[in-house]
Amino acid sequence: MKRIRRIPTDIPVFGRDARRTAARVGKFWDAISSAWRREWGPHIHHGYYEDGREDPAEAQEKLVSKLMDWAGLQPGESVLDVGCGLGETAIRLASSLPAAVTGITLSRRQVEIARAKAHAAGAANAAFRVDDALSMATVDSGGFSVVWSLESCEQFFDKRLFLHHAHRVLKPRGKLVLATWCSSEDVVEGAAAREYEKLCRGFDLPHMPTLGFYSSAIAKAGFRLLRAEDWSARTAPTWTHGLRKIRQIPWMVLLAKGGLTGLRFAGQLKRMEDGTRSGRVRYGVFLAEKESSG
Repeated sequence: MKRIRRIPTDIPVFGRDARRTAARVGKFWDAISSAWRREWGPHIHHGYYEDGREDPAEAQEKLVSKLMDWAGLQPGESVLDVGCGLGETAIRLASSLPAAVTGITLSRRQVEIARAKAHAAGAANAAFRVDDALSMATVDSGGFSVVWSLESCEQFFDKRLFLHHAHRVLKPRGKLVLATWCSSEDVVEGAAAREYEKLCRGFDLPHMPTLGFYSSAIAKAGFRLLRAEDWSARTAPTWTHGLRKIRQIPWMVLLAKGGLTGLRFAGQLKRMEDGTRSGRVRYGVFLAEKESSG
């Protein structure tokens, strides 16, 4: 009898250790950030679609606005943007709240782009540097009122270790704002397991746990979980829009812009669209507070 493949989503499906995985993710974004900025948009994250008439850029801006309002962010916050990407969201937080924002990423190329964009925007209160979310070695304990992580946790090898350091660097009563891709099941089997593994490898996601996993892990890290919601219905159109746009670009152009890494990434968009349409991939958002005695 053929054995059915069975994969728990709460442990890494690939990668030997956190350090090697971090190096791989850093190289991934070094390779494709410039190209993906042009094709996907400056935010390189999901959009929030309320009426379906938003274009992708509007929807991306709306997602940031919705998260800011949902989390109740206030002027004068000190924000650590963990996995800051190209810096667009950090600059938005710095200018619209306003707030003092520090963005960290594994990608040196992303830091270069983010610093140039902040300079061009006159956002002197937005700073960027290379650091690992699983150590936050350049970040002092208790220095921030908000830890913001928008679609970066998917690529963290150890989600619990990230939450530990997020708790460490926050002030008492500081907030954790986390938005991340999630699986619908704690364990996937058979064909679903094969698709899950292909998706994780295609997007360099060590693993993709459930909303329930995050809710539990956040509480165990010493936070008081304030809100946990599934925004999948509002964010799912992102992949349909993205896939339509990428299909208009000849593969040779994609190869020239993003190399083999970018071509591989683009090839996974249909898999992610299928995952969101079927409900296997969810979009979880979490708001938590560091206890005043923590």
